[in-house]
Amino acid sequence: MTGPTQFTDFATGRQSRAIFSDEALYRLEMERIFGRCWLFLAHESQIPRPGDFFRTFMGEDDVIVIRQRDMTIGAFLNSCPHRGNRVCRADRGNAKAFTCNYHGWAFAPDGSLASVPLEQEAYFGELDKSRFGLVPVAQVASYKGLVFGCFDPAAPSLEDYLGDAKFYLDVWLDAMPGGTALIGETQKVDLETNWKLPVENVCGDGYHLGWAHAGAMRAVQTMDIAGLTVGNDSIDLEGGLSIAGLNGHSTLAALDGVSGYSFYPDPKPMLDYLEANRATVIERLGRLRGEKLWGSQINITIFPNLQLLPGLNWLRTYHPKGPGRIEQWTWVTVERAMPESMQAAILDNQCLTFGPAGLFDNDDGDNLAASTEQSRGWRTAQMDLHTNMAVGRSGPREGFPGDIAQGLVSEHNQRYFYRRWQEHIDAASWAEVPAYNVNPLGAGAQSEAAARDAA
Repeated sequence: MTGPTQFTDFATGRQSRAIFSDEALYRLEMERIFGRCWLFLAHESQIPRPGDFFRTFMGEDDVIVIRQRDMTIGAFLNSCPHRGNRVCRADRGNAKAFTCNYHGWAFAPDGSLASVPLEQEAYFGELDKSRFGLVPVAQVASYKGLVFGCFDPAAPSLEDYLGDAKFYLDVWLDAMPGGTALIGETQKVDLETNWKLPVENVCGDGYHLGWAHAGAMRAVQTMDIAGLTVGNDSIDLEGGLSIAGLNGHSTLAALDGVSGYSFYPDPKPMLDYLEANRATVIERLGRLRGEKLWGSQINITIFPNLQLLPGLNWLRTYHPKGPGRIEQWTWVTVERAMPESMQAAILDNQCLTFGPAGLFDNDDGDNLAASTEQSRGWRTAQMDLHTNMAVGRSGPREGFPGDIAQGLVSEHNQRYFYRRWQEHIDAASWAEVPAYNVNPLGAGAQSEAAARDAA
């Protein structure tokens, strides 16, 4: 890959620090990533009834997600086409109409303009209301409870966009009858960091766990995770997988079937639940996923900004607010089949570990903010960063889609994340974005070893 836009190098793991601070490049991200990719909007459990709505963001665009009368889901820009004001200020609720408090234009849940004050007197009855409805999001679709939106009508379907990442998503979304739900409130935190840094931190950075989170691990860890220890004294490369090559999506997974609940003061109720239901999951998903993945510590990333951690049971998205700031939104996810007492324990533990005052989140927030700040200077902005751990040591693994590196400590997934970022930045349209699901290697796809040899 050559030219002035080569901000990253997949073969070596290099990234230019400009990608974390440059304002013009950030605006290009809004167009070519957040204006093009499928973005998480809501969970269906948040809008169960007609008229239920949830307000969120697609990049920096304010969006209302609304359950329609026919139970379909629509999404619209939260901006009055008259003078641009918000038509909805509430975070969520149920509404028969959305009324702009500037001039009183009112919109039905299907986005149509329902009424205009002084329509006869001021507009002389000549206003064509059909031309002034709320602007719809071009594509809205759900995957097993997760609702996504996409501004680009030329983008592939959500099913195609997710591709083989569905193999891993289903370990959480479809393991048990009834699927999943979100519980509790939206936990919102402002962080002074570039949006890409928390994504890469969760998508594949097992390296920092025993070091950055040493205090938190001493306080709450009750079970082993693939040999990871405080201080990174040892690792077990056979105990986990770093899985990428899935159109920018990735998974970091232990393979023990229980370690997702390693950070609970009393994991016994969770382990009992796993034991009682494992046969059901094996029947639904097969032995490999039912035994090796369900219940394990798993980090799932859907490009560009959605992440799920079964076990710790949170779902999170990052809303960019400029090159150096985000709003981090977190929810607690549970399987509907879980007993209420277990769901309550999961909510409590999520707040302890990865909530706004969580032990782990405070560690990460400080490090991510510092990494962003230290890339803004005149000299530091000229420097490169490197995710070059175990370059070229990946390949296929039977039964698992993706290009796979052994172990939880690797920078394999981060390299693929920045590769996908670069591909979108370079592409003027979806037609120019390469599609690949690695393993077996498809046309136009390269494993890390092949990329290294070609470099």
